[in-house]
Amino acid sequence: MKRFFFGMVAVIVLLVGFGSTVQATNNFTISKYTVDMELGRDSEQRSTLRTKLTITANFPPRQNHGIAPVFVKKYNGHPTHFTLESVTDERGAPLEYTWHNDELRIGNKDTYVKGKKTYVITYTQRDVTKSYHDTGKQEFYWDAIGTNWQVPIQSASVTLKLSPELVAAKRTNLQCYQGRFGSNQRCEVREQGDTLTATARALPKRAGVTIAVGFAPGTFAAYQMSFMEQLIDWWAKLQLVLLAVALILAGVTIVAYYRSIGRRKELEPIPPEYLPPRGTSVTTSAKLVQPFHMVKGSVMAAQMIDLAVRHYIQVIEVKPRTTWRTAEYEVKVIQAPGKLLAEEQEMLRNIFGSSPKVGKRLNLKTLRNNARYAARVRYSAKQMKGRLTDDYGLQAREPQHTRRFRRYAIIISIFAVLLLSPVLLVLAGMVFYLSFGKVLTDKGLALRRHLAGLKRYIGVAEVERLQMLQSPEGAEKVKVNASDEKQLVKLYERVLPYAVLFGQEKEWSKQLGKYYEQAGEQPDWYAGQGAFNAAVFSAGMSNLSSTAVSVSSFESSTGGSTGGGFVGGGGGGGGGGGW
Repeated sequence: MKRFFFGMVAVIVLLVGFGSTVQATNNFTISKYTVDMELGRDSEQRSTLRTKLTITANFPPRQNHGIAPVFVKKYNGHPTHFTLESVTDERGAPLEYTWHNDELRIGNKDTYVKGKKTYVITYTQRDVTKSYHDTGKQEFYWDAIGTNWQVPIQSASVTLKLSPELVAAKRTNLQCYQGRFGSNQRCEVREQGDTLTATARALPKRAGVTIAVGFAPGTFAAYQMSFMEQLIDWWAKLQLVLLAVALILAGVTIVAYYRSIGRRKELEPIPPEYLPPRGTSVTTSAKLVQPFHMVKGSVMAAQMIDLAVRHYIQVIEVKPRTTWRTAEYEVKVIQAPGKLLAEEQEMLRNIFGSSPKVGKRLNLKTLRNNARYAARVRYSAKQMKGRLTDDYGLQAREPQHTRRFRRYAIIISIFAVLLLSPVLLVLAGMVFYLSFGKVLTDKGLALRRHLAGLKRYIGVAEVERLQMLQSPEGAEKVKVNASDEKQLVKLYERVLPYAVLFGQEKEWSKQLGKYYEQAGEQPDWYAGQGAFNAAVFSAGMSNLSSTAVSVSSFESSTGGSTGGGFVGGGGGGGGGGGW
């Protein structure tokens, strides 16, 4: 507990220290923020923008290396071909800078700045206008000062100079909005010839300035993708199509894989079976049942019930199930496990930590979140794969299966290279991996057919089950008097673990309880305050089993040149702070 407490204190101190460091780098003020923009057109009639930012900041000593503005380089979903021309001081002397994604860090990491410093940043962009249906105009609707600045700005002004042809095409006065995102508070605006100026009052942290001016329709040519951009766009759309194709192919491949390794075509016909397969553990049977025929986490519960029914262990309910908690169980060894199969003995060793002696008890609750138990279970799972092939001869490598899936992988890889598709390449890798799958041998196929027949028998109605037992085929396979409840109890007990394995334990337990009542008996392999409930026990084991395995910009869709705009609704934007 002490270790946990001091660990938490260390984490909190670290996080607080990190937060205070970030806050400290933004503990300065921008005294003046001036934006000078020139809007024009190129030879293709596409809009062009040249921007000069002049930012004067006041720094405390030994805190900052400089400022770090963040730029938004896209508008209306397309690039603006942002080009940085220069970074200087107020006298034109170049300043050192580095890019970190869209953040421009100005200054030297080994040098602190203090007092008044001025930064002049000049850059160009294109395709910065947009047509708005609500205003019927083409607009330059721009976040001249973004709302992501982490420091206050004492004075801000924005000047927009229009080229001569744009002065004639202008259809609205300059609109200006200031404040935090979404604000429609107006700025002071002044127009003189081709120059439009907006002045904002002091801006707090995360406040900005947005301007908008409307032009006649057709003033600017719409954005056109370059050949390379068209190629990239086509490739991106193709990848979406290929993703859908890959998902379909993956599903088809997985179905084909299970049909191949399970020899599905050879499985029919499936006669009903009335008893578990001889000489085979529940754990082994589970490996041959396809995943979608099993309930997750049911294998351990089924194997434990099997050992209990065969009187190797006794299941003891310590605490009954309530609304707020699952039932709690103990397991007691009542017979030496020396005659059990290897995986059955291994499961008991996993639970008890060693080969258990008769009379030893363990509360299953102690296995939850038990790292050693989880490690033992994982090791046993690896061992089991080898047993299926080497010890029991149920699975084997099959050259035809291997060749077929590797041929599929090669074909998919060729298409992946031709279409430059990483999705298809991943699919090819998956198919190649499946080529190593092991196919059922004749012995394995016979066992799987037996399990399918047992599942069929468990799944039918009780009346039909009794009819099956009384049929000539049933009488030949199992010697039981269908009118003798005690014999039916023993039969149903033996099959109960497989009902749990197949997820059919609720109905089977209900019928077994009915026969217990008619025979006037209770299971001798279970002790508890009430009747044994396989579904509740399975749910508890399932929980136990799972423990073992287990800066953006916003663009408005409406225009702002007629007075309906707001801060943050245009292109551009961004923000920044210190570093």
